[in-house]
Amino acid sequence: MTRDENVRTVRLLLDLVNRQAFDRLDEVYAYDIVDHDPAPEHGGGFDGIQRYFADLSEAFPDLHLEEDVLIADGDHVALAYRLSGTQRGRFHGVAATGHRVETRGMQMSRFAGGKIVERWGAVDDLAILGRLNVSVPS
Repeated sequence: MTRDENVRTVRLLLDLVNRQAFDRLDEVYAYDIVDHDPAPEHGGGFDGIQRYFADLSEAFPDLHLEEDVLIADGDHVALAYRLSGTQRGRFHGVAATGHRVETRGMQMSRFAGGKIVERWGAVDDLAILGRLNVSVPS
């Protein structure tokens, strides 16, 4: 794939998440993806990524990801994004609060065969918990 095709695929990922089209994540992620930073409760690999997005959208039904910065070089794409939503379901054990949250996240992806085969990433869960008025250890 070309650099531009990789960029389009990352933007497709944002669109799929924003539309909660998680049944189409296989258009973006390889089934044998190596996830260097999986959410502990979801596990790694493609199934873990699907569970992560499904649980996140259950907690935040109006989940929205927005691109801030996107840099592509060769078979890698780095994305800085904003995540926003209103908590209507459980998030990290916290019952629904109705609070709106916004935080930032980052993901770096390596592509092969037109799909993401390796990812590194983080989202600021502590900032989200703080916006939900949950005390977090310093």
